[in-house]
Amino acid sequence: SSQSSGSSGINAEYGYTGQDKKMDMTGAAAPSAQEHVLMRLFRAQRNFYITGISLFLLIVLRTMLSRVSQVARLEANNEAIQKQAVSAGSMNKTLLEENAALKKLSEGKEDLLEDIKKVEELKDAAKAAERKAEQSKADADAMRKQSENLTMEYDRLLVEHQKLQDACMPTDKKSE
Repeated sequence: SSQSSGSSGINAEYGYTGQDKKMDMTGAAAPSAQEHVLMRLFRAQRNFYITGISLFLLIVLRTMLSRVSQVARLEANNEAIQKQAVSAGSMNKTLLEENAALKKLSEGKEDLLEDIKKVEELKDAAKAAERKAEQSKADADAMRKQSENLTMEYDRLLVEHQKLQDACMPTDKKSE
């Protein structure tokens, strides 16, 4: 015979336990009936534990997947920021080397004012590159924050969707 799922499985479990005690009162008159009741009790308990473990594993798996995707996003952002920092550093180093070379060339020459202007332009270019690197980092932080907010909203909608599915599902499904 069949029984309904959900809380009725727990009710059935207690019901079978009660039937087991009633069978003990009758004695050995119907041992097959007692075995049948014990078998149904075992099935009800087994189904209850399988359901609980499945729900627990679902939660663990979902949590792990969200953590893995978050780590992947953060690693990608970190790599992009490191590449930008290395690029800005190498550009700054190149500009400083050019500045030093221009200073050596300009020593003793009459067109010192033109060389100074070039040095100032290189400094301005270095500052602009640093500002650009800072802006890129700020943009990356904003994208990371937006991604985190999007992930939180997705998780909230997933929970809401699950609640709606649970509300729409009929509660009188047949089980063993």
